[in-house]
Amino acid sequence: MANVQDIKAQKAAKALRLFTVLLLALGVIAFVGSLIDLVTGHMLLKLFGVAKGAANTNFSGIGAANILMMVAGTLLIIGTVMHLVKKNYRVFQGTCIGAIIFSLFPFIIFAVNIGKYLFALIFALLALAIIVLAIFAMKSRWQVYIKEMTGEVKKLTWLSMKELIKATAVVLVFVLAFALLIYVLDLLFNWPIKALLTDNQPTTTQTTDEHTHEHTDEDTHEHTSDEEQAPADEGTENNG
Repeated sequence: MANVQDIKAQKAAKALRLFTVLLLALGVIAFVGSLIDLVTGHMLLKLFGVAKGAANTNFSGIGAANILMMVAGTLLIIGTVMHLVKKNYRVFQGTCIGAIIFSLFPFIIFAVNIGKYLFALIFALLALAIIVLAIFAMKSRWQVYIKEMTGEVKKLTWLSMKELIKATAVVLVFVLAFALLIYVLDLLFNWPIKALLTDNQPTTTQTTDEHTHEHTDEDTHEHTSDEEQAPADEGTENNG
């Protein structure tokens, strides 16, 4: 029995090492390819020709995808080297999770642009390969996580129907009481605020009326002055 387990452990270690080497190669390709495409103004993307609809391409999105691919490649390079050299699986696991997250957006962007640029298919497949291999590289960890999660779920004790009804009633009573408290506080604070606003409103209206009256008197005075000046101007013209 022990020999069988040892054989399984050795096979798992070899598979993990193979996945690690493949992820290292993908990380280098993703970083170098995205860097070349970004620096050359997406000349690598246009390598195998451009379709008719490529004129409307949003290159800002493709540039962002290139940058995220470079980040994913960098994480893979760091994680795989740490795992191969120092046997640090924790760092490798964290970088794989980061590479999966940073490869999702580039995969979507390049997949959308496959009809415009043939080379976008290569970038999309590269991002997809990173996601799939990173998931498989952490297969043992996912199995342990799922096993532990199901074990914890089995330890849960579910409420009986009577306890569920009682707990629901307590929650409803608390919510209604809290809503009533907020309503009462709103009424208490609303009354003095309205009283203050009502007291200040006549003063504002009176001030506005005074300003309006002053402007009306000024306009009337100017109009009267203009009427008095007009006959004087006419008399001056007649004398001339």
